[in-house]
Amino acid sequence: MKKKLIVIFSLFSIHIALSQEKNVNNRMFSFFDKTIGANNTKLSYGTVFKEKYRRKLPQNHNYFKEELFTKGNITYRGENFYDVDIKYDIVDDFLVTKIINHQRQISIIPEKSLVSYFKINGHTFINTNNSNIGFLEQLVVSDTFSVLKKHRKTSKENKDRKYRYYTFKKKKDQYYVYYKDIFYPVSSNKDFVKIFPNDKKEITKFFKQNRFLLRNDFTNFVTKLMKQLLV
Repeated sequence: MKKKLIVIFSLFSIHIALSQEKNVNNRMFSFFDKTIGANNTKLSYGTVFKEKYRRKLPQNHNYFKEELFTKGNITYRGENFYDVDIKYDIVDDFLVTKIINHQRQISIIPEKSLVSYFKINGHTFINTNNSNIGFLEQLVVSDTFSVLKKHRKTSKENKDRKYRYYTFKKKKDQYYVYYKDIFYPVSSNKDFVKIFPNDKKEITKFFKQNRFLLRNDFTNFVTKLMKQLLV
């Protein structure tokens, strides 16, 4: 009994010590979460997930990158979770996590408003807390502005002789500039002029001189423009 108490106390002490340091060891947090069980943490708070789209084509799905669960990180209800099984539905813009509950796996949709951040497939997303925008991928983050991307897909209902099914199509990504606590959708010269009306000539000139970059690397284009305007 003493050995069990010592082990439990040691794990608890390690968890507290690591949470107080700036450079957190993700592996140790992951080990701790697995030890106490994900269903005993804040991550289990949500609704049970049930796939609403019946699909016919295996490779055609409503998720970001892949339909299978993959390991990622999530900040939920103010707590960080590492190496969690997650996937991101970009049609309806919600996250799905898989946890162990009473020795069986269940899929949970975390309460969207309580998800601050998540990282999946090497991509980092934040919650804008704006129902019209939802989750955005962080592309560039600086002290004065951020460049973000909205990944989008549309669903289409189809019918054949046997049943109804859905197909999905990628929509054009929407880019945003976060500046002075506001998310601005940007794609054209006019969008930037709305943000910086006093810099209209400079913005127009930049668009004309960087057409190739505009067509081929919009992230870099926006970043360079923003840095030039904020010098």
